[in-house]
Amino acid sequence: MTYDLLLKGGRIVDPAQELDCIAHLGISGGRIAGISPDIGAGQARRTLDVTGLLVLPGLIDLHVHCYQHVLSSGLQPDSVGVHAGVTSVVDQGSVGVYTFQGFRKFIVEPASTAVYCFLSATCMGAPTQIFRTPALLGPELIDVEATVQLIQAHRDIIRGVKVFGETGSFSRWGGEVVALGKRIAAMAGVPLYVHTGSLLPVREPFALSPEDVLPKLLPMLGPGDILAHPFSFAPGGMTTPDGRVLPAVLDAMEQGVRVDVGHGLHFSFEVARKVLDQGLIPFTIGSDQHGDLDIPGMSTRSDTSLTLAMSKLLTLGLAFPQVLAMATVKPATARGLADRAGGLKPGMPADISVIALQEGRWTYRDCVGGTLEGRQRLVPVMAIRGGRVYPVNSAFLPSLEALQEGE
Repeated sequence: MTYDLLLKGGRIVDPAQELDCIAHLGISGGRIAGISPDIGAGQARRTLDVTGLLVLPGLIDLHVHCYQHVLSSGLQPDSVGVHAGVTSVVDQGSVGVYTFQGFRKFIVEPASTAVYCFLSATCMGAPTQIFRTPALLGPELIDVEATVQLIQAHRDIIRGVKVFGETGSFSRWGGEVVALGKRIAAMAGVPLYVHTGSLLPVREPFALSPEDVLPKLLPMLGPGDILAHPFSFAPGGMTTPDGRVLPAVLDAMEQGVRVDVGHGLHFSFEVARKVLDQGLIPFTIGSDQHGDLDIPGMSTRSDTSLTLAMSKLLTLGLAFPQVLAMATVKPATARGLADRAGGLKPGMPADISVIALQEGRWTYRDCVGGTLEGRQRLVPVMAIRGGRVYPVNSAFLPSLEALQEGE
């Protein structure tokens, strides 16, 4: 057969198929058509030589904020998507039942990246700085029936529900917001994603001890629900002040609750080392990218990108296949789309990330001034979405010499 596009000579790695080989990958009609060392360049209308590069299932970022111009720190989705080597992103909680239609029309539909969302349990989502207006995240702004109806009408985009389960929220409303969020998720048949670690200002007369928040929250969750920020330095998260993982968290994971890295502004190398040493391995890697390059103080730099978050986990000692699964097949599973994303099986949509695994010496930084010396980093070269090639040119990423087309 004749392929529309041939990726020639790359290292093809797909955790979903336990595949790791040097071969050629052919694309036809926007879908993966074949993987073999025997495909000739003459069988393709266009050939890209990817020798020495990783050819991976399209990376999936389970946690971004991309409701640009509505969320104060919302990013343009392609800047954290295809132009950053990522084929699919999931906005976590920026969108509510009152603001979803604009998200679908002005964010999802124009984007080259596949954009999904976990809908905020509160009707307004997060249209402004929530630190200044915590009431936007309160139970008075939750309409269970309307939110369930919206999810049911837009399942192609809405893949879950997002709530904040942290000290500030519990000091105001106890566990009511989490309980209502779980009710919505259960009625709609989607997972609940829960932010952990202090975020909102605490109402001191009603404050819980930070270590008491998750033990009150976790009994509300079930298999497939997701906790965010295991490596957070903030109190009220998954660890005690001395770095011990709360037993309730480990028990919940045994019952099927999942954990997402949620890198963003919460990541601490010191906490990460302690958590990993205790056997808590996150299910997925969400970058939690947010910010605005045009607004002073809101600039998000390359050390919050998905590939840099993956590089940090490699440096912390996780194996490459393990890290790759956390950014491909596992987030596809978490959002209920493993049949059409997160793998390279022939017949699946041709969503592919081409990545350079560079050897050298790099200093990685966390959000509290910590550093970690690494010998490897993952640098995106290009993304292929539905068979179409997109260059990596996001302002959030380091540059890499452009890939040359072969004959």
